[in-house]
Amino acid sequence: ERFFLFIDIVGSTPVAEKLGALSVHKYLNRIFQETSDPVDDRGGEVYQYVGDEIVVTWLVPEGREGAKPLACFFAIEAALAAAAPEFEREFGTVPKLRAALHAGEVVTGEAGGSRRAIVFHGDVMNATSRIENLTRTLGHPFLVSEDARERMEGTEAYAFTDLGPQELRGKQAPLRVYAVALPTPRP
Repeated sequence: ERFFLFIDIVGSTPVAEKLGALSVHKYLNRIFQETSDPVDDRGGEVYQYVGDEIVVTWLVPEGREGAKPLACFFAIEAALAAAAPEFEREFGTVPKLRAALHAGEVVTGEAGGSRRAIVFHGDVMNATSRIENLTRTLGHPFLVSEDARERMEGTEAYAFTDLGPQELRGKQAPLRVYAVALPTPRP
């Protein structure tokens, strides 16, 4: 059983069009570099970069304590916010994120022919992608499945909004999702 955190860079298509191939590579690479320490510091593993998306994973026992996948996402946001002036100066834009967190059973195995890779397969991969797509229609930048939330300890440090069961393309049963944010500080 694993947690999967899919992080998408918002608006990367128009940024790519504006910047061109070399500069957009530098832009995305800089984002990926900024995410590295927050992921490492919270025991996550970058499984892959897919275009403008980062897929981070934890075994459930390693991610459970302290709700590490949640902490990771907000640490990445903080790192990008700290680097915002440099992004604005160098690229004329500041990265914004949307993300989805889900958890469940996967199979790890080798796949491929002339190019082989170690991959994760299972419903959790497709469902996480579908949940990330919901960020666009539900208007919340970070969505967490009930399956992931129930597997974590320390979630009381975050503000959850129950968005109810959601239909996911290709899935027979709806999946309950929550919007998650850092709590608003009190004056």
